[in-house]
Amino acid sequence: MYLFCKSSAESVYTNTRESRTDPHRLSLHGCRGGMCAGQIVLREHADFVISSVSFSDFSAPFICGEGSVRYLYQDTVTYNDGVPYPDKLSDAKSREVKAEYTQSIWIIADIDRDAVAGLCRFNAVIDTTAGVFTVPCTVRVYGVTLPDADEGEFCLEYFLNPFYEEAGEIGSAKWYAFLESYAGSLSYLRNNSFDVCFMPLLTHAKSKRVSETEWDLDFSFVDEYLDFMLERVPVKHISARSVIASVFGKTIPVIDYDGSVKNVEYTEKDAELWAYAYFGGLYRHFKERGQLGLLQFRLQDEPHYTEAWKWAREICRKAAPGVVCGEPIDEHPSGLGLEGYCDQFIPRINVYEEGADYYDRRKKAGDQLWVYSCCFPEEAWFLNKFIDQPHRYSRMMSWACYARGIDGFLHWGYNYWSETSLYGTSPAARFKGDGFIVYYDKENNRVTPSNRYFATLEGITEYELLKIVEKKDPALARSICLSVARSFTDFDGDPAVLDSAKIKLLAAAEACSL
Repeated sequence: MYLFCKSSAESVYTNTRESRTDPHRLSLHGCRGGMCAGQIVLREHADFVISSVSFSDFSAPFICGEGSVRYLYQDTVTYNDGVPYPDKLSDAKSREVKAEYTQSIWIIADIDRDAVAGLCRFNAVIDTTAGVFTVPCTVRVYGVTLPDADEGEFCLEYFLNPFYEEAGEIGSAKWYAFLESYAGSLSYLRNNSFDVCFMPLLTHAKSKRVSETEWDLDFSFVDEYLDFMLERVPVKHISARSVIASVFGKTIPVIDYDGSVKNVEYTEKDAELWAYAYFGGLYRHFKERGQLGLLQFRLQDEPHYTEAWKWAREICRKAAPGVVCGEPIDEHPSGLGLEGYCDQFIPRINVYEEGADYYDRRKKAGDQLWVYSCCFPEEAWFLNKFIDQPHRYSRMMSWACYARGIDGFLHWGYNYWSETSLYGTSPAARFKGDGFIVYYDKENNRVTPSNRYFATLEGITEYELLKIVEKKDPALARSICLSVARSFTDFDGDPAVLDSAKIKLLAAAEACSL
């Protein structure tokens, strides 16, 4: 049996072989309140079965023993070029491994917030039909504590699809069982800007129009959904998903007298009446909930025709004063056209690179600055979240954000599980897996992670550590960051560089926390 270890930054393919420098023990590094991960890799000339993975002989209690260490098998997705790309992760109890097939086992340690700094030793015991193998492991816990997600500096937002049909009818017991897993995955990922599609929640509660100028907006199911999710997901923001038809759209969905939804041109009187009712209704309701400070609006996703967006923005100024209005922007002319209207610019990363001076000036003028990715940019020289690019790219996106002074990242596709020619996991998919940050486990009605999911979490953790160092030594924080990424197209893709920078960062953050 060939048995060796790899860092979490490395992509392990089915044909990956051991290199001279690969260690035979696993060394993990992390901070209090964070996680750290690495890979134990097995390869054999004959078929074999991994019957169990367990952990033993913990030397210290500061990661709370075996319950804080777990394993996941690396799964692959095969495309028409014949290359099986590592992505999906599985917590199955056993695994059949083919001859000459390299199998990675992710080892993940969650470090308690009150952990004692120092070194914890334990063993990973892998029981196989080819023998029992014991791999020495260590977790170096640094004396720095990660802030809670709702108190952190970085904002992460995914466009979410909680209404996945196979997960059950909205409001059913099966749906809530799905949401339990869904919310847990978002909380663990530090998704602290919570995307909400309010229209399905309002129509589910039988909201309807009652006169030419009035609507009976029933927020009972909005409250039920929010209370369930926010009890499980700490957030800094609640983002009302865009309602105007995206890109070139000029229509807005309006709830009618019978509770159905019709699309109305924004220039029509009904659209204006509805917009005041909708935005004003959300404003008043969140004020009643005591959560007005969390609310922010998206108005028209990726607006190319900006007049409709500006129309909605002016209504929001009156109906929902003080609520931040921001938008993903997929072409620079739209960004220029929204100056003076948009409070939160979210250019796609290639659009930001094109107009960086402008967006940086908008931030200096007081506007918020995030970036996003959504299928594009697809060029290989950009950081992205595709399956067929190194998963560490998802991690380095946060480093690039820090380098450019960007405070948040939005990605459109947390769980858009459609096998389309664009973003599915089928062989023909163009933006491979861009809507599959997590996967649906139909048998257990839950979500399961990808390695890009964990890479995203590691990147956010490192952003927060950079901010901790910055408070005492800005030059050091910047020096460490720039060793990894200078922008979304200027970065060092060597896993060893990222691993080295992480250890330097943890040590610096610990020193700054004394």
